[in-house]
This record gives sequence, structure tokens and C-alpha cells, in this order.
Amino acid sequence: MSRHRLLNVRSLLPIVTAIIAIIAVACGSSDTPQAAAPTAVPAPVAAAAATAVPAPQAQATQAPVVATGGKYGGTVRMSAYADTKDWDPRGSSSLSSIQAVSQLYNQIVQMDTTDTSLVVCDLCDSWEISNNGETFTFKIRDGVKWLDGSDLDAEDVAFSMLRYGDLDGPTGRSGLWRNYTVEPKAGGVKLIDDLTVEFNLQFASGAFMKFLAVDYVKVLQKSLLEAGHDLNLAETIIDNNTGSGPFVLDEYQRGNFYKVSKNDNYFKDGRPFFDGIDHFIITDTGTLIAQFKAGQLDMSNGGFTNLSPTQAFQVEIDTKGAIAPVAVSPSADWGLMMNVKKAPFNDARVREAIQLAIDYQQYNDLVYDNTLGVGCPLMGLAHTFEECNEWPGLRPKDGPGGADDVARAKALMAEAGYPDGFSTRYDVRQVGQYPDQCAVIKEQLKNTLGIDGEITTYPSAAGYSFFGTSRSSDSEGDWELACQGEGQVVLDVDGVMGGVYQKGGTRNYTDWENDQVNAWFEDQKDETDPAVRREINKEMELFLFSQQDNHWITTGWGVLQWMIGEDIRGFNAPETVQTHFKHEDLWLDR
Repeated sequence: MSRHRLLNVRSLLPIVTAIIAIIAVACGSSDTPQAAAPTAVPAPVAAAAATAVPAPQAQATQAPVVATGGKYGGTVRMSAYADTKDWDPRGSSSLSSIQAVSQLYNQIVQMDTTDTSLVVCDLCDSWEISNNGETFTFKIRDGVKWLDGSDLDAEDVAFSMLRYGDLDGPTGRSGLWRNYTVEPKAGGVKLIDDLTVEFNLQFASGAFMKFLAVDYVKVLQKSLLEAGHDLNLAETIIDNNTGSGPFVLDEYQRGNFYKVSKNDNYFKDGRPFFDGIDHFIITDTGTLIAQFKAGQLDMSNGGFTNLSPTQAFQVEIDTKGAIAPVAVSPSADWGLMMNVKKAPFNDARVREAIQLAIDYQQYNDLVYDNTLGVGCPLMGLAHTFEECNEWPGLRPKDGPGGADDVARAKALMAEAGYPDGFSTRYDVRQVGQYPDQCAVIKEQLKNTLGIDGEITTYPSAAGYSFFGTSRSSDSEGDWELACQGEGQVVLDVDGVMGGVYQKGGTRNYTDWENDQVNAWFEDQKDETDPAVRREINKEMELFLFSQQDNHWITTGWGVLQWMIGEDIRGFNAPETVQTHFKHEDLWLDR
């Protein structure tokens, strides 16, 4: 890509393009990996239009994937942006974890690797939808084996789903589907026979299948869990030779690498193509860029890489296209988390003042090279980005009303008893642009409102644990402000809400909840009229944006770049950043 082409592409990024998020249930898929090498196609930030969730079909089936085409052999070298926090996906909120775990296990269904908007079978042979769209019955493929030779059957499936569906346990991303089912242990998940599992929904919803298809909803080995083995430890996985997926975990060196090799007895004929994958944990951006330029890496293991958009495009230029970014958009809800269990962040006036004082355009320019979508809390699924861009706080500080927003922020701080500001702390994981996000926001709030404080950084897993100190109902937690993102699982309001604004959500570390927000969420998630659903979501979005009661300020919607080498074949960009980490359909052509 020439610099002229790069600048032309960059100039298009702020433009908001509406796309329709259609919840699709596949009755078939293309099974042949694409032969053409991917190229970098940086796209404008796209906002999904608020649509109704269509009722599922009366019946749907999906034939097993049949391997055709592709080239066998070779060990691919991938970068991982952070160390693995969880080897057991139950309640997991860590993208870095599922990037590792996904290759070891399977799901009931998955997102197709060619038409990445479609749900297709993984462990299932077929599914049937009955009872006016409220019952999903999955037939599990016969003959699937765990690595130790024992049968993987519907008992493993049902046991795993009941773990994820435990309402007393963390939702994480493995349990987002339970927003649609009857309480799992009360009939939401049923074991019918050795090869049949049934889900019963509260109402007909096609969205259920997409949440069931994300990579976090893995089936684990029931016998090992019942025996008390801790599958959250890599050593347990290796020592007990567990897994069903395309690859086997061979070695894990904390903070440095994890390595997997081909499962020669994988139940999908002809898969995988790679002999193995070596994942190198690289948190330093300079090191990552140097490794790409030196030809030491073939691709990144996901769209979150620690590279800024400009850095990603520059890697393509410097490697003469040997490594190219492929956009996954929209991908991330960047936000400022506030510990609302602590003063002064439990004061709505302080939260609103902070929201009004942030200069979102400067933040976008300095941290994300003007590639972000506007900070609408619901990602353009309710109000459009154009509408949100006119709101107090989000509108440019140097434009009409900008000075009024700053004045209002200062007045609110004075009303709350902080006319000269206050001291706080910023805690941030040392991954991606999170430290840069906090650095810019810290300086803005210091200059505008007198809010000052030190920034402390943490390794990825340690940061997650630190934020988790506020989860308990009897604990305030040890943090105050934090810069964090929530990578989208499904392009739907339900995905945004489930990750940030529902109790137990992956980025709701104070377990904040509001009765009115819960009521709006329940009303909109089963609404079949698109116009009515949008209006419900608009009401909910205005309330969240007002900061009357909230714990999160959306600072922008981001595009992430999956770095792909010219020798990688079979790659098709996923719809969101939370899927497609098994890598069973990729191959090396060199």
C-alpha cells in the first residue's frame, strides 16, 4: 500500500456507515477455505442499525464441515497481545485467554470461517427449532473423542452449559446466552439422551444462537471437572491430556509463550492444516513491530495487537505488504470506568462533569489517529453517531456549545463540593492503547476540572484481578478510575448491555445495576418491531448518557486490526473481535 493510498483510506475512517446486523441461522456453509491471501482493507467505523431480532426458523439443520482444499504442514508463528488469564472459560472476560483456549476445545455451534456472519455446527450434527421458536434441540455428533480416548457426548455438553448458566456464578462471555433461556437448572438446559441437548428460551430469539456460538462457550470434559481437576491451570490440561479441538497444548511458559501441536485424531476429517502454532506473548509495541518487520511472525492471534491504527498501517508499508492489517469493525467499546462504590464517583454531578469535560475529538486524534466512532453508549444501534455527535460533551469543544459544556462541568463540580477538583488514581492494564487513553484523559481532567492523580499500570491478568476487587457486595475495591474496553461479542444492543451494563457483565466490575435500565433491557431484547425496539433503546441510551446512574463513560468505538501475513490462507475477517480463534481452517502457503 502506498502512502497516498494509506492517507486516502484514513480520510474515510471518521465517516459513519450504517450496516444492518442480521441474526442469521445457517442451514449450510461453504466449506472450502478461500485461496486468496487477505489484503488490508481499513474500513470506516460502522454502526449497526437497530433492528429487531428475527424469530428463528421452525427448523434448521447444519451438516458437518467437510475438509476440502488447503495445504498441510508448517508451524505458524503468532503474536499474543497479553498473557493468558484463564484456561477455563467459565465466567471469563479475557480476550487474551480465549485466544489460547479456543484451539483446545469445541463448541456446540460456531461462527462460520468463510461467511463469518453465519452460525454453523461445531460439535453438533444438526439442530431443530420448535415450540414457536422457543426450543432449540441439538444433536451431538457421534464418535467425537477427548484426547484421552473417552467419548465426548451430550453429558459433557449439558454439564458445561449448566456451569456457564449457573446464575450464582459469573456471567462472563461464556454465559451471555443465558439472558434468553429459562433458568438453566430449571429447564433452560436439558440432557435428553447421550447425543441430544435441549435449550428452552423465555421467548423466540435468533440472537440466542449467536451468543451460543462465541468462542467462550466451550465444552469441557465432565469427568475431569467432577474429579476436582482445575482446568484453569495449563499444567492440568497438559498433564491430563484433555481437549477435543484441532490443537493440543504442549507447553506454556508464563509471560513468554504457549505452543500447540496438531490433534492427529481430530473429529473433523482433514483438519487442521497447521502442524502446530507457536504463540509468542509480546506486550511491548516496539518489539512487536520489530518482529513483524524481521519476518519472525506470520500473523497476530486476533484483532487486538497493541498496535495503533497508524502503526498497523505502517507495518504493511515497511514490510512491503508481507504483513497487512485486516479491519474488524466495529470492535471495541473504549471507556472510562468509574468505581461508583467510592466517593466522589458515586455522585452523579461528578460523573456528568467528567463526561462533559473530556475532549473526545482530541482523545480520538492523539490516541486513535481519528479512526474512532462517536461515543454513543449503544454503538449507533439506538441514536445514530451523527445524532450523538451533537450531544453536550460529545460535541467538539471548539464548536458551538463546546465552551458551554466546559462551563457546565465546572459548575457541577462546584455544586458537588469540588470547585478546585480532587485527587484520584488511574489504574490501567499495560496492553493496547489503555495507558495512552488514561494519559490523555488525565491531562484533560486536570487542566479543565483540577482532577489529578497518578497512573499505575499492571500486567494484563493482574489488572483484571485488581478490578475484580470491587465485585464482592461487601467490598469497595481498590481502584477508582480505569481505562478499559469491551470487545464486542455480537453486533447487537444485547451484546453491549451484557458486557457493560448488566450485573455480572465482563466490564461491570462494581456489579452496578439500575432497575429502570434492567426493565428497558428486558423490553427491547424480545421486541420484534424494529422501530419500537429502536425507541426503547433510545430511551435507555439517553439515561445511560445522562450519568444519572451509571459506572461507564464511552469514549469512542474502535476499529481493531488483525495482522495477517501474505503466506496465510483461508482467513476471513470475523464480524467481531471475540470469535475465530480455533484456526482449523487456515493454512500456510510457502
